[in-house]
Amino acid sequence: MKKLLLGFLVVLLALSTFTQETAKAADDLTGHAYEDEIRELMELGVIKGYDDGTIRPNREVTRAEFAKMVVQSFEFGADAESASVENAGFTAAATAAATMDFKDVFPEKWYYNDIATAVDAGIIKGYPNNIFKPNELINREQMATMVSRALTAKGIVINVSETPALNFTDTSTIRNEHKDDVRVLSHLEIITGNKDNTFRPKDSSERWMVALVMLRARDEVFPPQNLEFQASAVSADKTTVVKHFDTFAQAKDYAQNNAKVQAVERSNQILWMKQGIASTNAFTEIYPTDSLKAANGTFRPYVPANTELKFLDATATTVKVELAGEVGYVSSKVVRLIPELMQKGQSYYEASGSNMVHKIFNHATGSYASTGVIGKAPKEFVSGMKYYSWDGATFTNASGAKVVESHQYFNMLPLQSATSYTAAELDKYLQDKFPYYNQTLNGKKWTTSPLVGTGKFFKEMEKTYKINALYLMSHAIHESGWGVSKIAQDKFNLFGYGAVDGDAYNRAYSYATFRESIEDAATRINKGYQVPTGGFYNGSVLGNKGIGMNVRYASDAFWGEKIAGHMFRADAHLGNKDLNKHELGYTTTAPLNFRKDASTNFASIYTLKTAGVPVIINNETKASNGALWYEVASEDKAFTKAYVHGSYIKMLPLAQ
Repeated sequence: MKKLLLGFLVVLLALSTFTQETAKAADDLTGHAYEDEIRELMELGVIKGYDDGTIRPNREVTRAEFAKMVVQSFEFGADAESASVENAGFTAAATAAATMDFKDVFPEKWYYNDIATAVDAGIIKGYPNNIFKPNELINREQMATMVSRALTAKGIVINVSETPALNFTDTSTIRNEHKDDVRVLSHLEIITGNKDNTFRPKDSSERWMVALVMLRARDEVFPPQNLEFQASAVSADKTTVVKHFDTFAQAKDYAQNNAKVQAVERSNQILWMKQGIASTNAFTEIYPTDSLKAANGTFRPYVPANTELKFLDATATTVKVELAGEVGYVSSKVVRLIPELMQKGQSYYEASGSNMVHKIFNHATGSYASTGVIGKAPKEFVSGMKYYSWDGATFTNASGAKVVESHQYFNMLPLQSATSYTAAELDKYLQDKFPYYNQTLNGKKWTTSPLVGTGKFFKEMEKTYKINALYLMSHAIHESGWGVSKIAQDKFNLFGYGAVDGDAYNRAYSYATFRESIEDAATRINKGYQVPTGGFYNGSVLGNKGIGMNVRYASDAFWGEKIAGHMFRADAHLGNKDLNKHELGYTTTAPLNFRKDASTNFASIYTLKTAGVPVIINNETKASNGALWYEVASEDKAFTKAYVHGSYIKMLPLAQ
């Protein structure tokens, strides 16, 4: 059974029973560190306030108050069980007689019946000479003994010899007749020591301290019901159940209003948390609504296992997340919620000289991997600092404050644009930067770069299909491992077409030559991803899971970023002819019509049904009415240019 663990001495609380008045909504308990625990006992009728409406959580406790508290907490009554002779040290008959003989306990006193019940149950004995001292402050070792005897009377019997020895630095100051009881309660984690590892057996205790212990002791006697949902405290390596609930809504409401609770669980699975990260534990589809259905054919983006998602909210069965700036919903069965206190790491970006590197954290293995340099570092980046982003463009620092919005040029470049590089220059890059010289992979020692000579094929497809040759080359490098993969070598397949998970090699398509593979890829990409009428079109950019090819081309959330990184590194090696060659903007609304001139005199030549699509801005122009229009590179490849009203375009902030 999980218990709350505190680093200070927890001792028992005896609350006043002078009145039936209950706590008010705002009283001297409101805002107290242990308000929730005391109010829980108030709901059980164990704790009551004073005549003036106060609760006085810091007041010290008397022996009479404590006796009544124990009787009510453990629900002793007229038929209360008696402790055994062996454990209590006296018989029920003897204790009943002793009740009437206490010289300082009188029938007209408010505590008379409770003391009689406690004596009858074998919980208290009193002092020599038949006195009880009801108004004396009870000390900690006495309280431990009363609770230990109460547990015994309720059938919770612990063999002291099987419990750890006490290790308090002042254990020797505990009276011998109390040591076993302190040891039992310490073993059950009902009491713990002070921060300095002392017990201070002769000290008194305040009411709030006892509330904590009474709840723990009640858990031993009345274990929490097997309710479906739990509100839990979170530490670095575990969760600790604080309270059980019938419904998720009740547990979430309790957690939201309790500073000591950070999560809601069911069967040890975290369903909701105040703050943290979601990480997929399986192939995961992301739906537009919490019904987990795609209405009207809306596409469901998908990601592989171990993908970080921004946690927004949750129900008992779904989790609301953000991926690449887009909000969606996933089944709680396919994600793991990791509260902030339990995080062992998080993916981040950092500057490497003037460039930027992405370090991706795997929450399953606890390790980092890097995709290498992926582009220019924003000028706001400081060397040695970590920056965080859910879309690769809006960056925050460790405290969550926004630092900058800065997009990577090649990741947001519309790919109907042509590269500045010739076939020979592309081959030069393939020759110069081949990473496997004199290494043996897939049964072959590589002394030459297998893709050298394909530059002319990439340029040919650029001209024929209006697809950037630098991109095609980078895509082929990424998917084929620079042409050395077994599929590339045995089947001339540079783009992995047909290579499904689980049977990649056998299902991969075969081609007669690299050129055939490149042309098949160019044809498929052009038709499906690069024109507004394509079945998978979300903008003709590499992008991410929010925009571009990456939405629907690959499950890897950073597929677009990785290929853009290849383009950036190739461009840097070959002379930086392409970086920031074009001015880029993006659309702000959808659907949005693009026209043949700067007017609405003619029907649109194409319509974009998705907002946030990057466009190449060629020129600005003014319509006859003075309105600003932009001439852009056409997304419909039947046209070279198109016009769009300036109200619907914003400039894309790029890393410079």
